[in-house]
Amino acid sequence: MKKIFLSMIAAVIILTACNNDSKDDSTSNDSTSVSMDEDNAMTDMDKPVVKPGKYKNLSTGEDIEITRDETTGIAVDSKTQLPVEFYYDPITMDTLYQNGMKVNNMLVSLGDGKYKLDDMKIKIDGDEIKIKTDTSKIKIDNDTYKSKSGDEKTKVTDDKMKIKDETGKVKITEDGTKIKPKS
Repeated sequence: MKKIFLSMIAAVIILTACNNDSKDDSTSNDSTSVSMDEDNAMTDMDKPVVKPGKYKNLSTGEDIEITRDETTGIAVDSKTQLPVEFYYDPITMDTLYQNGMKVNNMLVSLGDGKYKLDDMKIKIDGDEIKIKTDTSKIKIDNDTYKSKSGDEKTKVTDDKMKIKDETGKVKITEDGTKIKPKS
């Protein structure tokens, strides 16, 4: 559960960073969010999933019907049953990875319809994942998540979350929430 939660927080930050270039935030279709319930406890988030529908295969440029492979959970072309690594949603204008995660502005074209995730922005080494955008950095290592964006820093470990920005600090644990304004 903790790994899913950490992965989802990373996805939220990635999606936020990728969507910052948008001129009209009211058209965002991102349904992933982190929220607190009335007791200030963190609630579950949606994880990236492949949503069946009509897309464009980035490798071939062809319109395809995507379905989710029930065994692996990745996107496959419904006609050929072959995996589709990167595909484009013409309605939301999002580029998606084979697991359904949005990867807008994170691809490098290798030519001939081949793409890869930009190694300068995403590095994966075993259980450690580092993501760097123009405005933020994220590090996920086992059950620890850290992010930095501008003056804001966030750290999530087993049972607590710390947020620090120019206005002060917030610490969220199972025992409650502590707020320390900057003096």
